[in-house]
Amino acid sequence: MKLSKLIKLSTLSTFTLMGGGGSCSIPADVKPHSELAAEEAAMNLVKDTASGGYDLISTEDIKKKLDAEEDMVIIDTMPEDSYRKNHIPGAVGAVLPGKMEEVDPERRAAFVKALGEDKNKPVIIYCGRVSCYRSHVGALIAKEEGFTNVLRHPGGIDAWLEAGYKAESK
Repeated sequence: MKLSKLIKLSTLSTFTLMGGGGSCSIPADVKPHSELAAEEAAMNLVKDTASGGYDLISTEDIKKKLDAEEDMVIIDTMPEDSYRKNHIPGAVGAVLPGKMEEVDPERRAAFVKALGEDKNKPVIIYCGRVSCYRSHVGALIAKEEGFTNVLRHPGGIDAWLEAGYKAESK
């Protein structure tokens, strides 16, 4: 799936689920299924990715890696109750806030522990959807800690479920 299609699908599903607003910076008078909303989400994602120095991975590519049983770390940064309800198979939960300045030392230490010790192993970090910044915060921390193969999954669990892939629960 092309990244632009993934971004658009994730953005549209996000706005549908959130009633057209939520935590995005889209003006309230913009229709949720508009090109302006999709453009805003895409532009924010591109800026975050460029400034963070990490790469993106699509829902489909994660599924391929899981099916091929590739060695990787997958981290769900959503709140614990969300992780327990649905997470990508094999993902570990490591809750992060949506802003870097809100990361306390204990949370950071727990997240770094979840990353593991192999700084060259692929690390996939996700949250709920494109408009969720928890995965961006996680990717920034991973890069700061010297991890070399950091991949942010922008569509998050919403895109995973929308694709019809099986999720785990605890």
